[in-house]
Order: sequence, then structure tokens, then C-alpha cells
Amino acid sequence: MSGNLFELLIRFDPAGLHDAAAKWRDLSTGAQSAENRHRSQVNGPLRQAKWEGADAQKAFYTLNRTEQILEILRVESAAFALTLDTVAERMYQAQTNLKNAVHRAEEQGLVVGADGTVNLPSLGEGERNDPDAVSSTERRALTTLRGDVQERINKALADAQQASDQGDRALGRLDAGILTNPRVFGSAAETAADARGVAADLGLVDPYVPENKDPQKVADWWKSLTPDQQSTYLALYPDRIGQLDGLPAAARDEANRLVLDQQLDELKAGNARGSGMTAEEYNAREQTLMKLKDQLDVHDTAVEDKRVFLLGLDAKAYGGDGKVIVAVGNPDTADHTAVLVPGTGTTIDSTGGQLARASDLQEAAKQASKGTNQKVSVISWLGYDAPEVPVQQAPNLSVAWDARAQDGAEALRQFTQGTRVAQGDHPSHLSVFGHSYGTTLVGAAAAGGAGLGADEIVAVASPGLTVDRADQLHIDPNHFWTGRAADDNISMAAGYTLGADPVDDEFGGQRFEVDTSGHSGYWDDGSKSLDNQGRIIVGKEPTTLPRLTFNPPGPL
Repeated sequence: MSGNLFELLIRFDPAGLHDAAAKWRDLSTGAQSAENRHRSQVNGPLRQAKWEGADAQKAFYTLNRTEQILEILRVESAAFALTLDTVAERMYQAQTNLKNAVHRAEEQGLVVGADGTVNLPSLGEGERNDPDAVSSTERRALTTLRGDVQERINKALADAQQASDQGDRALGRLDAGILTNPRVFGSAAETAADARGVAADLGLVDPYVPENKDPQKVADWWKSLTPDQQSTYLALYPDRIGQLDGLPAAARDEANRLVLDQQLDELKAGNARGSGMTAEEYNAREQTLMKLKDQLDVHDTAVEDKRVFLLGLDAKAYGGDGKVIVAVGNPDTADHTAVLVPGTGTTIDSTGGQLARASDLQEAAKQASKGTNQKVSVISWLGYDAPEVPVQQAPNLSVAWDARAQDGAEALRQFTQGTRVAQGDHPSHLSVFGHSYGTTLVGAAAAGGAGLGADEIVAVASPGLTVDRADQLHIDPNHFWTGRAADDNISMAAGYTLGADPVDDEFGGQRFEVDTSGHSGYWDDGSKSLDNQGRIIVGKEPTTLPRLTFNPPGPL
């Protein structure tokens, strides 16, 4: 601020800054809308058309660059808006404090000068030479009051100057050169750094975001924010927002895609030095995120029920295996929602296969409910550290014990609760599927706490669910389903270290018909195995089989 600070602050009108902030915020939300349309109506459809060759590579580079520019514009504009609004609010508060102090002074007869200096009222001509008048109790009290009021005025002026200086530093970070002089890599990562820097300049380094422990509290907090505040959180703090169970799927998707793009851009622009990773680990993480982005790009579409939502992402989790949660179809508006927990060997690199599996399940469910116009969403939930595939050179026995399942159980319970919360007044018919070791996690989650709150629990190719009976899963055994191919080698592990074999008669529940082969054929197109899973998702009875009774061999 320049000029007479006291006079400037007295005349300050925050409306101008707030109006400018609103314009920047409109630009930010407009950039986000444009990016969404470009992704679903241009980039995604072209990738689905399998356009290849040199021209395609150049075109896709340009398309991705266009989306990156829109992301940069969105984040930088949101940072502008946040800065202007924050400065306006702090200046207005300083002005209010200043005016209150001046009013207090004037009420008591003190005189406030044009520069903010507080003076005692002048003594009359006769009082100047009267020692009693000069040192009277009233005069001494007024002198004390003058000091207090002067301190308040000085504090208000200092607060206003600090707000102005903070805003000046923050705005100085936001340079249009990031768009006019673009780099091949690093621009998106720089915007993330700019956002963090702006927050630090404004003293907002730790904005309030609820802990990810109670989905209902998270949802209530989100609903308490204005649309402008929500937009600011999504643009400037996406890494914290994208992980919150209980938020709308669209909000989590928006946040996590921004995190993905920023982290991938940072990796492309940097190197392993100083990252805490070896060169091999660094390159592996970059390739993993590139593969994930490619998979999302290929699945981007304007067809609403095929839209893919990135509901969770942490590329650093579990030693780099990472966690990722993706949905085909919006679970917030679906009539039927299925959560599929994959098993051994699943990592972020497996997202393409998981999306294909989720899409197959969705199609089977839609076919089972044909003619009803009911919406189906299928979620692949890799929110835990799936056991690694044992190999002869490096045997890994985590697959033989339930420790990984127990470690991830609470996260799955919280996720299904958050799914319910986000659905609000439109509760979905919820099925939780597990495949292979994923069934062990589903069992641990369903048996613990208050369970999963699911309408159906489905164990596909299960080695065990950590319990002995279906009625220990917080669900009616008539709504527990299991299926296993006759030649699936997982049967050799069932009933030992991970709980009772769920296909045995003593376990309870129901067994659906499987006509496929092997450990991964359950989603073969046109199979009874897939059709039965689709029927379960929409609440229809699958084709069932009698249970098996295990008879151990007698004594030799």
C-alpha cells in the first residue's frame, strides 16, 4: 500500500477485489469445464477409434498439451481468486478494527489525526496553567485510553500492510509466462508449486480439511462450503480432496486427475537425483503413471454410463505398487453399484485390466436388467497392498496369510460407507465382490466393525474369507454368493490358513454356477459365470449349484 495508509484504509472498499476475484474464479471454472469437454468429446473418442501413426502421435501430443494448458489456467486463476479474496477479507477486517478504534476514541473526546495519531483533547486556556487539571484522575485515565486506542490503530494499520504485502508476494508468483513461454515438461508441476507457494505467502499452509475417518463428517463439511470454495479446494488442494471418502464421485475424479497430471509432469521434468528413489524406481513410477493416464484417456467418453471416475490414487503407497480406485459409471447416481476387490499381483499397472473387468461386469448387469433403464456402476477398488505373486527366485508368503487383508479391512469398510453417504437420498443396491486374495480382504472387512453395509457379498475364486461361516460376515447368508471353476488351482489353498473354504456346505450361503476355466476366466464374454455375476449385481437370482462337502481322506 502507498500513500497515507490511515486514509487509504478508512476509504477501502473490498467490493473491487471481490469482484476481480469472482472474474478469476469464473475463468478457473470455465477452464475446468472446457477441459472436461475436450477430454470426453475430442481426446477420448479419438483414442477409442484407435488412430495410430506419426500424425496421430503429433495430434495426441497437441491434444494433451491443450488439456494441460487448461489445467494450468484453472489452477493459476484459482490462486489469483484466492489471493484477492483473502487480501480483501483481511483488509476489511483491519478496516473494521480501525474504525472501531477511531469511534472509541471519538466517543471519549480523543482526537485522531489524518495520519492516525491519537491526541488528548486540548486543555482550555485556564486549564493549561492549572497543575490539578493537567494531572487530574480523568486526564490520567484519558492518557491511558489514548495509548490503548493508538495501539489498536497501529495494529489495524500493520495488519492491513501485512495483508497487502502478502498479496503482493503471492501475485508475484503467478506469471503469464507459464502459458506464453511453455516448456515441454514441468509447467503443470510448476502450477502445483505456485499454488503451494501462494498458500504459504497468505499463511494458508494448512487449510482445514477433515481427516479421512468419518465419511459423514466429510460429506457434511463439503456441503457446508459454497460452490466457489469447493472449486478453490479442488484446484489448489487436489491431493487432499481426492482421497476423502464421502465426497461426490465427480469431485474426487476431478481432484485425482489433476494430481495424476501434476505428478506425472513433475516426474517427466525431473530425475531420480534428490527424489529418494533409485533411477530404476523413478522410471518405474513415471511409466506406471503414464500407463494409468493412457488407460484413462482411452476410456474417456461423453457416454454417461461409461464415464470413468478416478476415485483414489496414491502412486507412492506400498513401496511403489500404489493404490488406485476407478469406477465405470457414476456410483452416486447408480441404481446398482458393485465394488470389486482384486487379488494377488494387482498394482496400478493392472488398471487397464481392472477397467476392462469392471466394464464387463457392468455390461452383464445391464443385460440382466434389460428394459428397466436402471443405471449400474462397477468400481475396481485397489485400496490395499495386494500380495505380490510368489516367484521361485523371490518367494513371497504374504498370499498365504491374512495380514494384508486385515491391514486393508478398515479402508474398505470406510470406502463402502463413503459410497453410501455420497449416494445420499438415492441409495444403491450395493454388492461387494472379491476375487482370489481380494475375497480374503472382503471377508476381513465384512467380519470386522459393523461390516460393509452391502446388500450382497460375492466371493469369486476364494482361498478363504478369514471366517468359518457366512453368517459371520454381517450379512444374511442367503445374500452371500461364491463361485469357483472346477479347474481353478486356488482350490488347493482353500480352507487352510485364510479361513474355511466358502464352497463347502458348512460355510453357508449360496454357490452360483461357474462354466469357465482357470483362475481368471470368470469374466469371459458370453459365459454363465459372467451372466450370474451380473444378475447378482442387479439383485436377481443367479443360477445356483449345490454346495460341496469336503471329506478328508481316512487313515492310511
